[in-house]
Amino acid sequence: MTDDSHRNSAVNAAATTKIQHAQLQDLPLSAARRMYKGGIRAGEPIRTRVEAQQMLEKIPPSGRAGVDGKSATSNVEQYLSDKHASHIKPHSKGGSNNPNNIRWENGKDNMARGDKTMTWQEKVRLDTKWHFDNLTGAVKVGIQAAPMGAAVGAMTSLPFSLLTNGLCVVRGEISAQEAATATLKDTVMGGAVGGATAFATATVAAACPPIAIALTTVAPALAVVGATGMVYEFFQILDNHKQAVKAYYESLTQQELEHLQAIEDELIYEHKKNLEFLSQAEAINREITTRPIASGIEGAIHRLSESVAIAQSLGLTSADSKLLPDSYLLGIASENKK
Repeated sequence: MTDDSHRNSAVNAAATTKIQHAQLQDLPLSAARRMYKGGIRAGEPIRTRVEAQQMLEKIPPSGRAGVDGKSATSNVEQYLSDKHASHIKPHSKGGSNNPNNIRWENGKDNMARGDKTMTWQEKVRLDTKWHFDNLTGAVKVGIQAAPMGAAVGAMTSLPFSLLTNGLCVVRGEISAQEAATATLKDTVMGGAVGGATAFATATVAAACPPIAIALTTVAPALAVVGATGMVYEFFQILDNHKQAVKAYYESLTQQELEHLQAIEDELIYEHKKNLEFLSQAEAINREITTRPIASGIEGAIHRLSESVAIAQSLGLTSADSKLLPDSYLLGIASENKK
């Protein structure tokens, strides 16, 4: 898998990751009622819409965030499931119902405090719990976003991996089975990159609403960047294929040249051997034709003995000529020595 494919998977996953923070108008009736009436005693006026929105914003950002409106409101309801709207200064001691005097707190802790004023240690504990809930909630949203990011990353990598490995098969560099294995590996890697990107993006955006807004704003630009990157990767794959094919045929040409050179060298070697043989044959021929010819049977036998010696020096045996059997040659040579 190339760096271009990694980058495209990450960009496309980020572009398709959308984090929505629930607003007051998005909440179901039961949750909205708690924003308006939470902590208020019967007969007292409910909060204004602005104050109700402030009550909603006292929930950690990730506790009211999701990958869509449904999951965002579901997270709000889940966060409030065990919470009370606790007064910092008790209602019995003149504490108001204004959001500035209200904190979302575990119901058991609120009931245990009774009508006591919230201590600074308790407020620090609630602040720490708020940040912890924001972090864990953000991770939860990131996990929700990861599968979609993984799917986008895998689908981004799959066609380009198919094209790349398919061309490798065409060029004879790998087998079809190896191409299938490589494509599967690239697709899984693309999914991992996309999933990791979506998780990180969603986690940060859920914990920080301004980042979620910025992500929504730049999403169209990211989509354009992702599409442009995919087009570039497509033409880059084709160009790499073109260069590989060119190099392949150049290597074939070089191999042919080397093969022809080897043939030529062999022919030259054989020609030199033939020239040497012809030169030796000419010398032997001169030796044979210029021998003195003695008269009589003794002279003929002497010439025959010399011819046998010449034949033997040339490596000739009875297998080469029926006219020169070994026994005959040996008998002549023996008689000649006598």
